[in-house]
Amino acid sequence: MRVRYPARTRHAPLLGLALLCLDFTAPLQGQTAREVENLRAFTKLFGYVRYFHPADASAEVPWDAFAVHGVRQVKAARTADELRRILERLFQPIAPTVQIFPARGAPPAARIRPPSDPTGLVTVAWQHLGLGLMGQSVYRSVRVNRDNPAPSAAGFGTVTGSVDAAPYRGKTVRLRGWVRADVAGSANRGQLWLRVDRPGRERGFFDNMGDRPITAREWRPYEIVGQVAENASRIAFGCFLMGRGTVWVDDLELSVRNARGEWTPIPLGNSSFEEADEAGKPRGWFTGTPGYTFTVVRGDAHSGDKALAIQRGAAATGAPLFPERPQVGDAVVKQLGVGLAARVPLALDGNDRTAHGSTKAPPFVALMTDLRRVGVDTLNAGDEALRLADVVIAWNVFQHFYPYFDVVPGNWDGELTIALEDALDDRSAGDFLHTLNRLVAALHDGHASVTLEGTAWGHIPVGVDWIEDQVVVTRVTDTTLHPGDIVLALDGGDAVEAVHRRETEMSGSPQWKRSRSMREFGFGYAGTEATLRVRRGTRTFQVALRRTLDPFPERDGAPVRALDPGIWYVDLDRAEMPAIRARLDELARARGVIFDLRGYPRGNHAVLSHLLTAPDTSRAWMHVPKVIYPDRERPAGTTPHGWGLRPAEPRISGRVVFLTDGRAISYAESFMSFVEHYRLAEIVGQPTAGTNGNVNVLTLPGGYQVPWTGMRVVKHDGSPHHLVGIQPTIRVTRTIEGVRAGRDEFLERALAVIRGTRE
Repeated sequence: MRVRYPARTRHAPLLGLALLCLDFTAPLQGQTAREVENLRAFTKLFGYVRYFHPADASAEVPWDAFAVHGVRQVKAARTADELRRILERLFQPIAPTVQIFPARGAPPAARIRPPSDPTGLVTVAWQHLGLGLMGQSVYRSVRVNRDNPAPSAAGFGTVTGSVDAAPYRGKTVRLRGWVRADVAGSANRGQLWLRVDRPGRERGFFDNMGDRPITAREWRPYEIVGQVAENASRIAFGCFLMGRGTVWVDDLELSVRNARGEWTPIPLGNSSFEEADEAGKPRGWFTGTPGYTFTVVRGDAHSGDKALAIQRGAAATGAPLFPERPQVGDAVVKQLGVGLAARVPLALDGNDRTAHGSTKAPPFVALMTDLRRVGVDTLNAGDEALRLADVVIAWNVFQHFYPYFDVVPGNWDGELTIALEDALDDRSAGDFLHTLNRLVAALHDGHASVTLEGTAWGHIPVGVDWIEDQVVVTRVTDTTLHPGDIVLALDGGDAVEAVHRRETEMSGSPQWKRSRSMREFGFGYAGTEATLRVRRGTRTFQVALRRTLDPFPERDGAPVRALDPGIWYVDLDRAEMPAIRARLDELARARGVIFDLRGYPRGNHAVLSHLLTAPDTSRAWMHVPKVIYPDRERPAGTTPHGWGLRPAEPRISGRVVFLTDGRAISYAESFMSFVEHYRLAEIVGQPTAGTNGNVNVLTLPGGYQVPWTGMRVVKHDGSPHHLVGIQPTIRVTRTIEGVRAGRDEFLERALAVIRGTRE
């Protein structure tokens, strides 16, 4: 029997995270079981056709809407033959060479055969470097020798303006604009953006409306308000189209708030886009994003006569990404379940028009009419079909492109059944968030999580850690709680059990899930209260804490400072490279340096060059998979990447120690991999998270986003890194006694290493 969440508890809001409880129920039976098998068959065929069958007609299909429409059609099929007819009706207009047949019978004759004379043949086939979802430069997908949307390394096209920040330092500014959009599919949207630049790589204010995208077809006003830092150098702003479609923007206004609270406009040139240059682009604005067009258009404006239209550029013929590709005649025969199988060609003759499907044929026209009626952008997870479609889309992305199934435990095919059953049970966006989290948890990918657009999660204003098998308060800002207090209960439920239950919906290694569960302990809707029952000595008491949007700071004090004469401390989680560079001469002369990487670096990995004694020669530890066959079969190899660092002066030559633990993930582990491989320092603490590689982002209908790891990363010597992480040379464990005494036991051990003393 599988683990199921009973309806009363598994549909509870994600507040306190102690409300969830587990129960065991028998697998679903009868009609529901038949529905799930039908949905499984559709899911399998959806992935094969969506990502591997290269027909021209498939390039025109809005696949999010097709997934919603498809699950509605197949769910109630009563027999295998009825399901076959429905699948053919759905897929034949898109992929006429795909064949669906009884699994136990002899397959019909293939509709695609290798040509007797391939001279002059133009082969059309899919190639994937990872999976090109949103135009990330490292991940790309193309149909070779066929039109593809014009590439953009950014995945979006933006119009940009900027002003000198000096007159507005320390003040509040506001960007307002009127925008409308014609977009379809959850990955496509418009967004205003406002950014305050500071010297070097210092971070300033930034908001790009990522949590409130623009999809309305009518003109509406939007705004962003932000603070200008005292050392700000530039204020940049604009509007962009993410993905495909068209976004119109007009009447952009940047204003500053005066002492009376009034907004005063900052002079901008051509802010209403009435002036165009000889190419039709808006005069005075930067519009250099490849793959997008920026045109001043007449007759569709919020005010005046003109507005700016941003569109995805014209299609371009797909050049091969790498030499390997399927050839005409290559096909896969796959079991769909419910007694059905399918043959899916992987390459087509570019001159064979019948193989590619006609977008003018009545069946395709009728299908597209049905898909337009779906209104996928108006649906939410209260709609069963949207929930099921999201499972179909997400499961396939990982089934074909997640690079770590050979090293993670579990049964991904079985997870499809569980997720479909749970999606059928769900009733709300909150319910379905749990379902998606449990599905993603089966990846064991520390980058993978699920967020719901428009949901503001809040943190309790206290730091906690898992120490001696208990939830222990480690940092406070007032006297209500003390370091070393034991948290017994959260929102009425046992605190330890709340942690374990929360981790069932987290993805990644055990060390990453534990560190994340501590960082998110008490997570819930911002502005609500979390109730903690706490023990201090023999006394037990209760405290209510209001959740805030800001995570609790883990460390204080200057990020770069001398601890003792000749011993320096650098907090890589907070110190940016300009601050480190200003102290490099002192660090180089120091007796010892402690680099604290119990977290995430601030763009400061250049410090490694001041530790290296020779150029980095391990340049192939990050690998982007080359995918041309489904189900991760017959891999075509990888495209390797590395950093190729070189030594730099001044060299830090004293005794060096790095502090790290399970909070160090991704970029932090790339950083630490050099320390481990080249033995640049003692590593004190706990294993890192064991998840590295560039993140890819899957956007699902209904406002769900799922970041995940799209490349395979190994250690510099070629051994596994995933779920392993960087191992400490000196392991340290925190104690409750140490917390109560205000001691940093990791830092104490590092100091002992440098001083050459015992603990």
